[in-house]
Amino acid sequence: MTAERVFIVAQKELADHVTGWRYLVVLALFLSIALVGTYGGIESYQRDLTRYTEDLIAMETADGGPERMMPSVAPPVEGIYSSMFLTLVSYGGILALALGFDLVSKEKESRSLKSLLSHPVYRDEIINGKALGGVALLVLVVGSVLALSTAYLLVFSIVPSLDDLWMILTYAGVTLLFLVTFFSIALAFSTLCREGGSALLLALVVFILLTFLIPFVTANIGTAFMMEKPDPAAYGGDTRSEGYQADITAYLEQTRMIESIVNLLSPQMAINTLIHGVHNYQGTTLEDTLGEIWSSVAALTIYPVVFFAIAYTRFLRMDIR
Repeated sequence: MTAERVFIVAQKELADHVTGWRYLVVLALFLSIALVGTYGGIESYQRDLTRYTEDLIAMETADGGPERMMPSVAPPVEGIYSSMFLTLVSYGGILALALGFDLVSKEKESRSLKSLLSHPVYRDEIINGKALGGVALLVLVVGSVLALSTAYLLVFSIVPSLDDLWMILTYAGVTLLFLVTFFSIALAFSTLCREGGSALLLALVVFILLTFLIPFVTANIGTAFMMEKPDPAAYGGDTRSEGYQADITAYLEQTRMIESIVNLLSPQMAINTLIHGVHNYQGTTLEDTLGEIWSSVAALTIYPVVFFAIAYTRFLRMDIR
């Protein structure tokens, strides 16, 4: 395998995607969803900004007392991007499936794969190039979403600060990981199935399992085996007692463990937890933040690796006639 041939295949795949009608439809849907999420984030930001301004005016005009206390901090602009990406990932998994479900099956149906392999290119270079081209396409999509959302904010004279920049880029990075996860699922089924329709159907089944069924079942099973939440009345109403503190700590640890398991098994839950965790990072230590989001990071790393490994192995062993 040579990197040059891998990049040639990736460029071809990217060009085919960008010039195809499906990419334009998916990109339009992504941008539409992003605009809806950005608009919702702007409304929330403006409400928080109005509340902050009113508190600031009240502080400046008050003679003394509680009114002289400093108001809460000004709402960060990165919160708008947080809202936008949370809206985007609600539907982004299905759109990522639409970009990858027939990358291989389409060529098997048209018998162009046999012709492609007659050229001086190896199978691993083809599958790696297709995967790289798909990831490059998703980078282009996320970049377009960022550019459009930022332009939309500028219309409302909202300018992100440099302090917000790394948070925004983090949101974009984890969203890209989420899209790559479902793209890798679609790519795997594209190699496993002979027809694109079957690949799309099975990929949608996996999407439903990972997004809805598995998190619901796992959460309910975990809740059934959890200890009951400690009742302060059983401790004489003293929530500072040693017994109550020990029991409530154990209860919260079990709750976090169930949440971590759910996040580990569901990319959809993982990305939601990850974006919320990054958004709430301010004011908490890095160790506490990593303790909350480690399972989410693991899920968005393990799933793409596993499904790409399936696609890679299957493609190398595929019988092409």
